[in-house]
Amino acid sequence: MRKWLCSLALVIALFLPAGARAEGETRFSSVKIDIWPEYDRPAVLVIEHLTLAADVALPAALTVRIPAEATVNAVASREVDGALLNLGYEKQVEGNWMAISFSAMTRDIQIEFYDTLSKQGATRQYSFLWPADYAVDVFSIQFQMPVDATGFQSTPLLPTNRLNNDGLLYYTGDFGALEAGQTFSLNSSYEKATDTLSASSPNIQPSQSPTSASGRVTLAKYVPWVFGILGIILILIGLVAGASYLQGRRRNGSGASRPRHAARREKEPEAIAAVYCHQCGRRAQPGDLFCRACGTRLRHG
Repeated sequence: MRKWLCSLALVIALFLPAGARAEGETRFSSVKIDIWPEYDRPAVLVIEHLTLAADVALPAALTVRIPAEATVNAVASREVDGALLNLGYEKQVEGNWMAISFSAMTRDIQIEFYDTLSKQGATRQYSFLWPADYAVDVFSIQFQMPVDATGFQSTPLLPTNRLNNDGLLYYTGDFGALEAGQTFSLNSSYEKATDTLSASSPNIQPSQSPTSASGRVTLAKYVPWVFGILGIILILIGLVAGASYLQGRRRNGSGASRPRHAARREKEPEAIAAVYCHQCGRRAQPGDLFCRACGTRLRHG
């Protein structure tokens, strides 16, 4: 009996650490992939909304892979107040993948990158692959149809479609849970005869500005403030420069008149001939009619 109890305790001791490790493994409670082809660039904007499971300890060190030829636009975490805070990250190309490593301080992470869009005439094609580095409880995809696009097809099928307030058509699909190592791929295609970008199309009446569309991490919303501050600075510089110019004009004008008056004063003594008394020879002062020494009436030339 005692030997049986010792064996049972050993089995429990062996399995408890393994269970604890499984519970603490890094995984996502949800992953939502937004695919926006030809939105604001002639490429595919991919936005990955990643939410860490509640039992994952923070901060969490993560490494997420994206296609090697992709261009990273942003890596951010969503704060408690809903604001997105850009995170520092390191990237390293490994074969067909680019590994992005960062530390997540909150559970909601957002990664944006631009991927290559295949064009063959009017036919556009794009393939997305989830590399399955982490397990996911709920995995979903949303595909935004570009302006002027028709004939959308995808494998697997994105069954739900809706017209959003921005005037664009969205196709969505929920694909449940994915285990770590269980990849997921979406192959999509559509027809589009123009190169008009959705964000710049005059036919689209978005409910929000394209640069502040929901889910985007961008500094464009601060551009008006930057230009406004620069405009105020330029106006102040113009006012200071104008005041300095006018003040300089006043100084130059008053300074130029003084030498002219001085020149006239210097010439006045030369213009008046010296008068001497013909009786005693003393020099008279300007305006004298009689000699100050002998009283003789002066003879003015």
